[in-house]
Amino acid sequence: MYYIIITGPAGSGKSTLTDSLAHWIEDNEMSVTRVNFDPAADYLPYSPDVDVRDYLSVKDIIEKYNLGPNSALIAAIDMLVNHISDLKEEIESFNSNYVLVDMPGQLEIVAFRRVGPLLMDYLTRGRKSATLFLIDSYLALNPLSAMSLLLLSISSLLMLKKPQIIVLTKIDLLTTEQEFKLLNMFSEEFSC
Repeated sequence: MYYIIITGPAGSGKSTLTDSLAHWIEDNEMSVTRVNFDPAADYLPYSPDVDVRDYLSVKDIIEKYNLGPNSALIAAIDMLVNHISDLKEEIESFNSNYVLVDMPGQLEIVAFRRVGPLLMDYLTRGRKSATLFLIDSYLALNPLSAMSLLLLSISSLLMLKKPQIIVLTKIDLLTTEQEFKLLNMFSEEFSC
C-alpha cells in the first residue's frame, strides 16, 4: 500500500487530480482508495471511499464554537486527532495498492501547524508515502508568485518530511507562448 498525499493551495486542482489519478490507477488494473481529508469540502469530483466529513463537520464546529470558516477548518483538523485511529483502520480495510489523500487547500494545516503533519505521519506509518505539491501553472507565470509557491512547497516538505514532487497543474489552459515561458522559467531560472 502506497500513500500519495496531495497538497497545494486552494484552487490548485487537488480534488481534480485525485479523481483523474484514481481513474488512471484503476484503468491500469490496480486498486485505489480515495480519501477526502478536507472537512469543509462542499463538492468533490469523486466519491470518497474514506471521508473525514463522516467524523466531523466544519459547519457543526462553526455553530458550536462560534468560529469563522478558516478557524473552524483548523479546529476540525485538530479534532481529527480523536478519530485518526478509526480513519487509519477504515483506510487500511480497503487493502488497496494506492491511497490518495486529498488535503485541504488551507496550507496552514500542513505547512505551518504540527497537527497536520502528525496526522499524516500516523496514517502513513509503516507504508511508503510521498507528497505531491500542486502549483497552478497560470499563477506560476509570475516569477514572484512562482517563488512564493515554491517556498510554500518547501515549508510543506519540511513539515511533512516525505519525498515531494512538484506538479504544475492546469497547463492545458495556457497558450503555447505561456507554456514555453513557464517551462523555460522552471528549467532555467529555478534550477540549481
